Amino acid sequence: MPGLGPSTAVPILEGPYRPNQALDHGMRLFECPAPDNLVWQDGHLLFTSGSAVLLLDGLHSHPHDHSREAEEILRFESAVTAMAAASDGSLAIGLGAEGIAIVGGEHDGKIVDPIAGAAGKAATALCFADPHTLFACMDHSADEMPDRTEGSLWRIDLRGAEPLCLAADLSAPRGLLLRDIDTLVVSEAGRRRLVACATGRRSALRVLLDGLPGSPGRIARGSGHSLWLAIPGLGGSPLAYGLVVRLTTDCMPDVSLHGGTDGRSRGAVSCLEVRGELVVACQGDDTLVSVDLSHAVDDQVISES
Repeated sequence: MPGLGPSTAVPILEGPYRPNQALDHGMRLFECPAPDNLVWQDGHLLFTSGSAVLLLDGLHSHPHDHSREAEEILRFESAVTAMAAASDGSLAIGLGAEGIAIVGGEHDGKIVDPIAGAAGKAATALCFADPHTLFACMDHSADEMPDRTEGSLWRIDLRGAEPLCLAADLSAPRGLLLRDIDTLVVSEAGRRRLVACATGRRSALRVLLDGLPGSPGRIARGSGHSLWLAIPGLGGSPLAYGLVVRLTTDCMPDVSLHGGTDGRSRGAVSCLEVRGELVVACQGDDTLVSVDLSHAVDDQVISES
């Protein structure tokens, strides 16, 4: 009998994970290969595609206006593995084994070399505390042995102090968010969970949410004190399903937005809430999708009540 490959079945999704077609019903903003790393800077949507950083305007134009064009503003020799925006307008851009490039601001042109004490040399997730302080998840690249536990979290002082390891033995960290002055939230794709880490010292990890239905990707801040979590795929089928989950203040799943296996919004790797809309980068279909949250979330809450 021929060998069987990994299961492609979608696990049973109930409660806040109950399937819908909110992502598939969203507005398609732009198509490009492998979009990722959505950030909002100076009133513009920035995202990455391969080795390029692009800017897209016109998020709130008429739904039937197909004239949106993304402008390439940066290009590198290496593929971009992570990106974050600081309050001074600067960007931190992970370039795999080439380090982290800083573009704009006081540290413009600085290259942060791969951290000597980190097993993996690629920055897989980034976020700023301020224009001088950068947090970075370091790991092997996303396609290298995602179940290994060699990922780590570092605090980087762009003014020159030695990097500080905040957490080690992370399993495929893919999302990172500064929750408050003392706490970082990390998504571990290898363990299907979210954990909390201290921002100023190494300490034990605190599990915020585990048992996720798929391997989590990037985390974004939502309205109020909520968070958004992208989950690229379910079961053994990376990028074959689209799922974005809203989390409450306590990091509990509240509602979710789905793109089915036969839909057009699969592989949700990154998301960003902007003025009542959720923009989602879907690598399964190489597209950016925008969902009107006033309808998608309200309709789901009403249907579940």
